[in-house]
Amino acid sequence: MKVSVLVPIYGVERFIEQCATSLMQQTYKDLEYIFVNDCTPDASIERLREVVARFPEREHQVRIMGHEQNRGSAVVRQTCLDAATGDAVIFVDSDDYVDVHMVECLVNEMEQSQADIVDGGFGIVSNGKIVKENMPLHTTDKAYLKIILCQNVEPNRIWSRLIKKSLFTDNDIHFHQGIDYSEDFSVLPKLLINARRSWVDQCLYFYRDDNPQSYTNNISTKNAVSFLKSQNIVGSFFKQHSEWNQYSLSAQIGWVNVWRFARRFNVDKALVEEHFVLNPTNIVARSLYSMMRNDRFPYKLANFFYLATRRIYLAFTGR
Repeated sequence: MKVSVLVPIYGVERFIEQCATSLMQQTYKDLEYIFVNDCTPDASIERLREVVARFPEREHQVRIMGHEQNRGSAVVRQTCLDAATGDAVIFVDSDDYVDVHMVECLVNEMEQSQADIVDGGFGIVSNGKIVKENMPLHTTDKAYLKIILCQNVEPNRIWSRLIKKSLFTDNDIHFHQGIDYSEDFSVLPKLLINARRSWVDQCLYFYRDDNPQSYTNNISTKNAVSFLKSQNIVGSFFKQHSEWNQYSLSAQIGWVNVWRFARRFNVDKALVEEHFVLNPTNIVARSLYSMMRNDRFPYKLANFFYLATRRIYLAFTGR
């Protein structure tokens, strides 16, 4: 099985050496590396080339591509994906790093289980130290998708997963230009509804949460709009899906989270209404939705009811 390792590059001069070194040191041999430069303003590409030069046995497997202008993380991910020729892909953010056995472990599980997606465990790195390790959730495919749709329970990450490329191409799943915050969520549920999932209980990926330039550390108006558009894309997709009845309540609980996000980060109400147009029909979700979007209803109380309802619902999903 050929695996394409897909790495966007922007503003990671401080981190790219560790990331690239961990990728070049992979024990798995049948790889291609695709790095896409999104007009980084620093010396990230120079540092990357220096690392690649230290691994001459890997140089023929490396492609460094570039955009003529900065286009954002979603387009970079799509450029990586379009260029990939592997049977499976794995996304790696260029400010993170991985265990040298990562690809080998994930491929072994994919071949043994015949899964379409294989999750690996990941560690949270802060100030150079691993502060927390997260192992994949063990549950059924349907229960896992419901949990993802509920949101803020299990990470909506695209990285640290080995994914068959055919899941994207056969189901016309792609990243959306302009959605550079919550871009992973805009595709992950659509992948999961078409996939068999498995996992490896090893910490194989190390996610850095101390990069101040990371999108996840910047809740700007632009990022808020991106988040809202991502929610709208996924919600609209599932409303039209033949299996909507199975996932409707979990999706609608996720819609309540949209207003929770808005109130938590003081997003302008008009902005939310402009970019998020879905309204719950389930009586419980509709009640929570009304509470959460009503500025006169205390946020702490609305949040209490929301979390309690979500907890009860998840208790029946197999979590």
